[in-house]
This record gives sequence, C-alpha cells and structure tokens, in this order.
Amino acid sequence: MKLVTWNTQWCRGLDGTVSVQRIVDGARAMADFDVLCLQEIAQGYADMPGGPGDQPAELQALLPGYRLFFGAAVDEFDAAGRRMRFGNLIATRLPVMQVQHHALPWPADVGVRSMPRMCTVVTVQSPTLGAVRVMTTHLEYYSKVQRMA
Repeated sequence: MKLVTWNTQWCRGLDGTVSVQRIVDGARAMADFDVLCLQEIAQGYADMPGGPGDQPAELQALLPGYRLFFGAAVDEFDAAGRRMRFGNLIATRLPVMQVQHHALPWPADVGVRSMPRMCTVVTVQSPTLGAVRVMTTHLEYYSKVQRMA
C-alpha cells in the first residue's frame, strides 16, 4: 500500500499561485498512491490569497477512481451567507470500510490566534495488509497548549 501525505497550505505554492493540479501532479510524482492525505484544504474562501475555490470538488475531478472524504475543522459562513470550510481530506482508491471525523481539543489560549482542528480517519481494505486505519490531522502551530492537548 502506498500513501502520500502533504500539508498543502490550501494548495498555494511559494510563488503565491493556488493550484490543486500542481499538488496532485506532485503527489503522483512521489508515488502511484493508494491513499492521499492532504491537510489545509479550502472550500468557499474567495477572499483567501489565491482564491482557492472549491478544492474538494477540484480534487474529485482530478482523481477519478478515488473516493474523497473531507473533514472540515472550520465550517462557517461569510456575511452573504456563503458556506466556507477548511480542513483535511483523504482520497483513496482502496475499498472503504469506515469513515470518522474527530474534533480535537481546543482549549483557550489567551492572546494566541488559532483555529479548531480535527482528525479524519478512514479505514481501508488493503489487498495485502487487510484493514488499515489511516488518519490525517494538522495540529495547531501557534499554540503549544492546543497542540499538546
């Protein structure tokens, strides 16, 4: 079983360009993956640098034959009522047995900017390994208190 994991930073490269295609191409260059874990995937954040759009939908179009599971740690609405979500995604071409999304602890840390975090868990059936539980998360960077929790 081949797995690739990547903190995409909403698919924004060092050049400032947001490109889901570039992330998929980069992941494919690493391996002919059975499972792809991506952190910092955005949906609906038009005002974010690079205007990421609907990244789960773009990924689904770029990964035919894969099932995608998007776990939004942040799920909010803008002033016009448009939904905006931000989180992690697991894509797999292996048979899926179970999917879980777990909100991680988010204790207050006064004066530290942070956001909620979650862990997405997908149990797949590998032809050689049997049932394999794959988890992806992105821990808080700025708050040690939250990261440790």
